[in-house]
Amino acid sequence: MKKIALFIVVAASLAACTKWENQSTEFKVTGVWTGINSQLTIKALPFLDSSDVQNTSTTEANFMENGGLTIDSAGTRIDSLGWAISNDTILVLKGLDLGIEIPGGGGGLGASNVRFVIRTLEQDAFTFRTDTNVTVTVPGVPIPLSIDIAQIQRWEK
Repeated sequence: MKKIALFIVVAASLAACTKWENQSTEFKVTGVWTGINSQLTIKALPFLDSSDVQNTSTTEANFMENGGLTIDSAGTRIDSLGWAISNDTILVLKGLDLGIEIPGGGGGLGASNVRFVIRTLEQDAFTFRTDTNVTVTVPGVPIPLSIDIAQIQRWEK
């Protein structure tokens, strides 16, 4: 009888350890997520104040166990990156190019590692955000331009 009771206690403990809530952040992020929308806000006052929300429901992000990230849209691979979790609350996308070019040949923001704050991470909902400030020199403009960039990504399983 004692063996049966011990078996039930051990089995219950093992089941509790495998619950989704008890898993690591890496485990929770791993898998294929479907986009909901992506919001990008760019401010370079007084010249630019722009916000754009794009529907991304045809986009899938495959966060692989090996740290690879493949983003596909309507069956076409549009990006291949790396990803990692830092401090259980930060999603680092490795090699992300925000695609922002400065008019007039002033360069742009190249590929880099971008740190996103994980705002929600549930079994079926994943939202993360980054806020960046970049100072660039634009030809013909006597002072450096300060650009504030905020990006919010919303995904679902």
